[in-house]
Amino acid sequence: MEDKLSRLKSAMKKHTFLDLKFTENHKNSIHTAIENQDVSKEEILLGIFRSLDKEKSGYQINESLYQKGIRKFENNEGSLYAALHELEKEGWLQSFWETKERKLYSLDERAKKWLKKKDANSGSASASWRTAFEGGRSD
Repeated sequence: MEDKLSRLKSAMKKHTFLDLKFTENHKNSIHTAIENQDVSKEEILLGIFRSLDKEKSGYQINESLYQKGIRKFENNEGSLYAALHELEKEGWLQSFWETKERKLYSLDERAKKWLKKKDANSGSASASWRTAFEGGRSD
């Protein structure tokens, strides 16, 4: 899979993005927008909880959040670890030390129930939207 992605990236550079140039001002404005993104605590919780489909390290959680577009912890990983510690203390997460340097996190039952409820609610909301826009039934 990585080979296919590598070839795609190479092809995109040679053809699609060949003439695309970003000025320093444009790059800086993009970075500023990312840094100043307004992400709610609930969106962060959903991102963290959804990333924990299996045990993961803080680094892996941060990568998952980044891939989901949540850049709040980019260049500020310490605040992510503080948030994970707080979630653990409040009974949302469990953790254990895999090695001296690597701590793994997983969802506690409380977090699993909360996430299931959120997903069920968002599922019914998307069914309502589907019904409204497609004229179909939501049952």
